Amino acid sequence: MKRTVLALRRAYGTFQYAISIVAGVITFVMMWLIDVNAISRKALNAPVPGGIEITQSLLTFAIMLPFGYALFRGEHVNTVVLTSRFSRRTNHWLHIFWMTVGSLIFAAVTYGAWVYAIRSYNMSEQVWGATIRFAVWPAKMAVALGSLMLCIQFALDALVAFFTDEDGDLSVAIPDAEKALHHV
Repeated sequence: MKRTVLALRRAYGTFQYAISIVAGVITFVMMWLIDVNAISRKALNAPVPGGIEITQSLLTFAIMLPFGYALFRGEHVNTVVLTSRFSRRTNHWLHIFWMTVGSLIFAAVTYGAWVYAIRSYNMSEQVWGATIRFAVWPAKMAVALGSLMLCIQFALDALVAFFTDEDGDLSVAIPDAEKALHHV
């Protein structure tokens, strides 16, 4: 079972990596859209139609989709002021507990965001931009998708911790100061 859970987490991490690459491309597209919009507004006095609305919508994809990958990599904010004083066994069970709580919380967030996005889709919710009407539901779906991916990552991390001795200690991720000095 341990091997299966670890393989599943690794495969899901690969999927999350691909989604994070997509989010990076979306960020790059947003950058160029903002540049083109600014240049065309100043030089031609004609901004990109719906440029602001498109950027706002893409922002939800760029922000929400990589959250699960940050958790997978352990690159989230982590404070150890209290837990550094606990035993490894206590930290192990606390890690399982908090990964489970995180999964449950984001399951609720996913459900709420999904209901909200489906309602938006069913009513064809749109926002009026400066020049065009723009559908809102894709951005709301991105929130639901991102929170679902984070929920699954929390659940996988809870399972991995349960079947292994992982305790969520990220001190191994802290770079060695000596190595950092010699990094080119």
